[in-house]
Amino acid sequence: MEQSEREVYELVDLGYGRCQMVLASVAGEDRAAEALRRLGVVRIATKYPRIASAHFHATGRQAEIVEVKGSVELAPLTGLVEAIVDLTATGTTLRENGLVIREEIAVCTARLIANPVAHKLRASVIDQVLERIGAA
Repeated sequence: MEQSEREVYELVDLGYGRCQMVLASVAGEDRAAEALRRLGVVRIATKYPRIASAHFHATGRQAEIVEVKGSVELAPLTGLVEAIVDLTATGTTLRENGLVIREEIAVCTARLIANPVAHKLRASVIDQVLERIGAA
């Protein structure tokens, strides 16, 4: 979902590694909703700027996306942003940092992908791999 401009083909959903892409903020009053209501824009920290931007654009809300590396969960606690967009499997790290899920953006699983050139030039090898994993 966060891929660059490079085109890839999704060959199969492998069905494991399930997690959720979520919008989360500090428990209690929703500071992100308050910022949107008051200022018309919300600041969001994330490692996934394309996904975050697309989500806010699709829902008609303005967001200033702050790309961060490392522990995204700390950004709202320091006042840098009102909320985060991040992956979570169990929600434990969010809870440990006093955050709650406000919206589920997507359910994610591991996918087998190929670039278009490899898909064409190595079709037989790719078909063998798909057959071996039972996806053909």
